[in-house]
Amino acid sequence: YEYDYGHIKGAINIPLSELRERVDEIPRDRPVYLHCRSGHRSYNAVMTLQNLGFDNVINISGSYLALSFYEYYNDKVKERESILTEYNFM
Repeated sequence: YEYDYGHIKGAINIPLSELRERVDEIPRDRPVYLHCRSGHRSYNAVMTLQNLGFDNVINISGSYLALSFYEYYNDKVKERESILTEYNFM
């Protein structure tokens, strides 16, 4: 899984193919941020969750690749701890 190559700390990995079966693991009382390597699967996951009645799901713009670049730069410049387990540029 791409999850093993890096993800947001504290993230829960639910592959798109398992989403409907595991929907009860997803909180409805707070925002849910979705990401995948390219942004396509997470977009499909957002659409699926919205169809299942979730109204506070957000697809992270630009995918995990873009997030990695953004966080890497800001972590280095601001000398802060990363919110990511790993940076993934590939």
